[in-house]
Order: sequence, then C-alpha cells, then structure tokens
Amino acid sequence: MGTDQVIAPGNHPNAEIQGQFGVLEVVEVDTSRWEAKFRSRTSDGTLAGPEFTTRLSMVRPLSDEDTDAFWKMLIDDLMKRLKSAGNVPDFVKGYEVTTDSDSTGEPALYLKILVSPKGNYSDENVKRWIDFTDLVQRNLMGLRLQRYPYVNVGEIRRRK
Repeated sequence: MGTDQVIAPGNHPNAEIQGQFGVLEVVEVDTSRWEAKFRSRTSDGTLAGPEFTTRLSMVRPLSDEDTDAFWKMLIDDLMKRLKSAGNVPDFVKGYEVTTDSDSTGEPALYLKILVSPKGNYSDENVKRWIDFTDLVQRNLMGLRLQRYPYVNVGEIRRRK
C-alpha cells in the first residue's frame, strides 16, 4: 500500500519534505469486487500521487485507510448492491455506522439498521428484522474484514 511511503517529489508544494505522507482520502469502495480506491493529497488539497487500489480485507484497524468515510462508503455500497438485488425491505429507514473495539478489545464495525416500527413489535416484524440483519452480517463476513461486523436493529428517532 502507498500509505507508508514518502510522496514522490514533483510539482507539489512541500512534497520534497522527508516523511510527508499527505492526507489519504477514499475515492470508491466496491464490495462486489472486494476493493477500495484511495488517493493522497497534500495539506493544501493538491493531488499528491496516483490512486491506488487495495483489497477490503487488507484495511487494517487504525491504519490510514481505516476512516469513518471508508466504512460509511463500504456500507453504502453494500446496501446499494442489496437494494438492486431486491433484498432491502421497506422497513429499513436508514443506518448508522461506527467503529470501535468490542468487549474483548478487538476491532469492530458496528452497523445499526434503523427501522420505524410505530409501536408494531409483532413476532412477524421482529423476524423480518432479524432475517435482514443476518443477511447483512453474512455479506459483511464474506468480505473478510479486519474489523468484526456487528449488525443490530435500532428504532429511528425524531431529532429534537
């Protein structure tokens, strides 16, 4: 990966300074190909190198690639893929993505599927929620991520 290399000298301001890495940004995440594209920019926003592609399974926790934007784009792409296959039910109103450690201290990805039950916690609805979270969990596990994915259901709340 290019994130642990010094930016090559060129027409970039301060690019010759030894040890300058630039700001890494995620360009695209493709869960169907198990890949993500990144690029570096200098502190003033100038493009500082070519895009590079890495496998999703190679994004290490606490690395330069391990950002909130990366995980949000990964979940966005997965949901878009599930929706195009007709697998996102109408009860899904959104989702929240966070990263942290789990109870054992291991890196984790937390995905909360937001639903709007309107007080309807019937067995049938709860089973549909569980079936969908299982589907998402299986898809995330299939990507062989270095953060263990936890998928939950949460009720969407009105903002105050």
